[in-house]
Amino acid sequence: MTDRSPYPEVRAFLLAVVAGSLAAAAPALLITVPLGLMMVFDDGHLNGLAIMFAPFVISFPCVLIASLLIGLPLTTVLAWMGRERVEFYVIAGLIIGPVPFLVLMFQADGSSDLAFAAACGAIGGAVTGWVWGRHRDELAAEFLPD
Repeated sequence: MTDRSPYPEVRAFLLAVVAGSLAAAAPALLITVPLGLMMVFDDGHLNGLAIMFAPFVISFPCVLIASLLIGLPLTTVLAWMGRERVEFYVIAGLIIGPVPFLVLMFQADGSSDLAFAAACGAIGGAVTGWVWGRHRDELAAEFLPD
């Protein structure tokens, strides 16, 4: 099924970023959403709404920046090499997603919070790569002879 929207690449890119951001934020959202709901309904604090969505608000710019600085250049390199496959994007996301947190973790003497963030980064990177890689596969399939 082909996408007839005016900017299918931009739409697919944003979809990959949102999916990766949600995946990266999901483990923390399991904690913050119930906590935020309790704050809103039990105590009447509207700050609970901010707490509910804080993991996504933090993960979205991180995934967006990584996708712009690493994902798009990787797409260019893989396309130039003729090696665009979903697996390569997923592996790249798994490897690159946790790198910033691992670097900080080694500088901060192994903080467990950063280990959790690194795991979330790996998940988010893999999901971003999977969604973007599927789009690139569909795009390549359109140009293959029947």
